[in-house]
Amino acid sequence: THCGIKNTQADLAYIFVPNCKGSAGLFTRNKFVSPTITHTKKALKNNILKAVIINSGNANAGTGLEGIGVVKQTASQAASLLGITSHEVVVASTGPIAKPMPLNALTEGLNAMLAQPMTQNGHKAATAILTTDTFSKEAFHEAEIAHHTIQIAGMTKGSGMIAPNMATTLTFLATNANLHSSRLHKMLQKAVDISFNMLSVDTDTSTNDMILIFSTGEHSFNVRSNEELSSFQTLLNETCINLTKQIAKDGEGSKKMIEVCVLNSASVSDARKIALNIVNSPLVKTAIHGANPNWGRVLAAAGKDPSVKLNPHKIDLHFGDFQVLAKGEPIPFNNQVLEEILGKDTIHICFNMNIGHATATSWGCELTKGYININTDYN
Repeated sequence: THCGIKNTQADLAYIFVPNCKGSAGLFTRNKFVSPTITHTKKALKNNILKAVIINSGNANAGTGLEGIGVVKQTASQAASLLGITSHEVVVASTGPIAKPMPLNALTEGLNAMLAQPMTQNGHKAATAILTTDTFSKEAFHEAEIAHHTIQIAGMTKGSGMIAPNMATTLTFLATNANLHSSRLHKMLQKAVDISFNMLSVDTDTSTNDMILIFSTGEHSFNVRSNEELSSFQTLLNETCINLTKQIAKDGEGSKKMIEVCVLNSASVSDARKIALNIVNSPLVKTAIHGANPNWGRVLAAAGKDPSVKLNPHKIDLHFGDFQVLAKGEPIPFNNQVLEEILGKDTIHICFNMNIGHATATSWGCELTKGYININTDYN
């Protein structure tokens, strides 16, 4: 619904899982957090969550005691309207920091929105949680596990202030698998480590980052079976990576997504550091924005962390299928060919270290004047 936090667009949504069998979440590690994070962490410790109220247009961060009161009142009011306890309701907010939340608007919006709480409109909810995003971000994946069709649905938002650390922007997932909270938490952590935690638009970690998953418990499989458990993990990984790529494609002011794959590293840790250093580099980002074939910027970004193990004489570097470096030796090529590759809307960079067997992939976007314009005008 539109309750008045934003001027016109929908700004309030909810997810309700009345028979939830398990819930888990991961959160920003930023020290300056919204009370929505504190409240949700506390609720998750001792309860299975059944609902989340999500608003856009106001982060409710940097709002002091007043902001804490807003979260408590929101959870209490929503619980009363949904017929559950306030400990089973959490809150997520996104938008400008340090703005008072219009509590009257929020209260009236909750009353209207939750008057018929079993109404279903996932796409409308995915639209209501957006801020500077240019499109809604949704995913649905399913697989046959133990003769059941196991499904995961998800929605996310994010366009700027994105360099997740233990979590993401705002992401909400639901599965029909019967998994308890502790198992969900472990599997969510694994999925986030290879998806959202390998995403960067501008290297800034939000005060409000949160990812939640709910289990409806309709279908069970054998959690002692490595094969069945692995199949669900793969399904969860695919869903999170899908949503991660959508955020990368919608980076503020950007029209190009960058995917960096690091191969044959000495360790997973090194591969992840290098992949993120490349996708985070302002020089790499601006070169790709201008379709500038200055691939030396990739090498500089990859080698700037002295803690990683790297042999410059063993590196292969590709842009898509186009190789520019072989075992540390430049390959002569026509600049125009690389310019054409860098002019596409998806840029694949492959950095092969040839010193081990570990791999990692990161996702990000170009850096444009549009990013500056959006954030100059924001708030």
